[in-house]
Amino acid sequence: MRIVNRVAALAITAALAGCASLKPAANDPAARLSAEAQTRLRAGDFSGAGQLYEKAGGISNVPDYFRLRAADAYLRAGDSAASRRLLGSVDPRHLDTDDHILYGLLNARIDLNAGRAREAMARLDGLDYSQMTPAQKGHYHTLRASAYNQLGNMVESARERIAAAPLLSSPDAVQKNNEAIFDTLSRLPDPVLDRQSEGAMGVFEGWVALARVVRHTAPDQRAKAIADWAARYPNHPARGAFADSLTRRSDLTAAEPAGATAETKPAVQITPLAEPGGSRSAPVVAVLLPLSGPYAAPAEAIRTGIDAAHDADTAQNKPALRFYDTQAGDVPDLYRKALDEGATQVIGPLLKEDVAALANSGELPTPVLALNENPGVSASRLFQFGLTPEQEVEQVAASARLDNRHTALMIAPSSAYGQRVANHFSDYWRRAGGRIAAVKTYTAGSNDYSTLLEDVAVLVGQGGQTTPIPYENVADFIFLAADEHDGRIIKPYLESLGVNLPVYAMSSLYSGKPDPGLGRELNGVVFCDIPWLLDETAGDALSERALEAKVTQTPQNYRRLIAMGIDAYRLAGRLDELRSGERFEGATGILKAGEGNRIRRQLSCAQFEGNSPRLIGRAPSQ
Repeated sequence: MRIVNRVAALAITAALAGCASLKPAANDPAARLSAEAQTRLRAGDFSGAGQLYEKAGGISNVPDYFRLRAADAYLRAGDSAASRRLLGSVDPRHLDTDDHILYGLLNARIDLNAGRAREAMARLDGLDYSQMTPAQKGHYHTLRASAYNQLGNMVESARERIAAAPLLSSPDAVQKNNEAIFDTLSRLPDPVLDRQSEGAMGVFEGWVALARVVRHTAPDQRAKAIADWAARYPNHPARGAFADSLTRRSDLTAAEPAGATAETKPAVQITPLAEPGGSRSAPVVAVLLPLSGPYAAPAEAIRTGIDAAHDADTAQNKPALRFYDTQAGDVPDLYRKALDEGATQVIGPLLKEDVAALANSGELPTPVLALNENPGVSASRLFQFGLTPEQEVEQVAASARLDNRHTALMIAPSSAYGQRVANHFSDYWRRAGGRIAAVKTYTAGSNDYSTLLEDVAVLVGQGGQTTPIPYENVADFIFLAADEHDGRIIKPYLESLGVNLPVYAMSSLYSGKPDPGLGRELNGVVFCDIPWLLDETAGDALSERALEAKVTQTPQNYRRLIAMGIDAYRLAGRLDELRSGERFEGATGILKAGEGNRIRRQLSCAQFEGNSPRLIGRAPSQ
């Protein structure tokens, strides 16, 4: 466990020492609502508990106490936006020690849900560990584990979960934590895992040994190998039910390819590469992903989708999967090594520079499905598949055009991403014969949008004079690039200023989960997104509903990448069909190969109505 900054912690403690307790008194007006909220929590109705706690905050003598509890309940319900809104109204300077820790933990969770691991870690480092309850310490270590996972440091992620283990009381939480420890260590490349075994001590040593035993033991010998491991580590927390369960997990089967060693094997092998006797009759899919380093979190989301699609594959000649860490070697070299080890299909790489390196490396004997688009490169056997905002922009714009819109007011964040989206929309819209009335920018994540439409008008020069003209007179719709937090504030703000134009938005406006507040704040907004998130009636094994447990463990910003991984696995064996003009109905849209073997996606469009988006059909085909 990382040592907390003692100076900062002591300063916080001293500052809080003079604060009066913010716990509600017995006669607090919100006591009845609080009791009902606690009942809802025990029943698992986190959203209902959050609503009651929020109401309690509106009438209580200590509103921040209840706002914190509401924020916690909303987070448990998966509603980061509502939680962030409530935490924004809490003044941390007036919180007592216990609630100040809760405030920090909640904000760290929100940062992690948005993929901001460094910000989350900074918040956690500023908390006084010595003042935490055992439950808070368990939460603290779990959050740090998630942050390290996003940062690509799987070893420290596992260590933090090991530190959390004795602080967990629920059997379900213990089981999930054990699974997370084992899966994290199992995904380390062999050289990294082997280095951990040198000098490892205590519980961590036992976990590393268990991961190595399972990886290097044939399935029919695993039960005995695990029994031997248990004899060596008689007091280990994984001993017993959890370790025994590993003998029954079919996804852990592993066989060493000929010639592989712990030093040369670059990735974790999840499924067999060879039939008994050395036959290589089954196809092999090599997956090139940055499994460590700064891009490990999005890579992990893609891998989740690939693994899920592989698990759901019922084909008789089901391919094996082999993962290679592109952070650990030169991508063209890894590609050639994968072919030498029997790969018949290749998925990846993910980073644009790696796509370029592979495209420029010479002939590609086996077709490659890259997981990004690099507009500057192409190769005859390289297919480029990415969830690019440009494709989404074009389909949102085409939807507006289909609805007979002509003149746009553009609103986008003043970030590099915002400018990229705004520039592409402007170019596309003008080529389609449309007009841009004005472009407005804002600071993403801000709670102050007062300068966004300060004049609520377009200034048109007339002989040196300027005349304010209401936007409704010169624009017939708004194109909005915003995330859920910004969008839920900007649209009502526009309406309060009298700007009541139809809104067409980017999918970043939708977190992927229905929310009671969406119908009120985003009512009428049209956006286009991947079908996997929008079709709530889907019930197959790869639907968002069926994979809910894996989805909730994935940072919100990366959840669409699970669908990308699903499609990548299913497309890898169909690249020749795509080249010949076939279309494929995937989780990320209806897919076809366009110019330069770039995969084009036809999205689904929806409109906010009531508590969730309502499907209104497919985007116009491009």
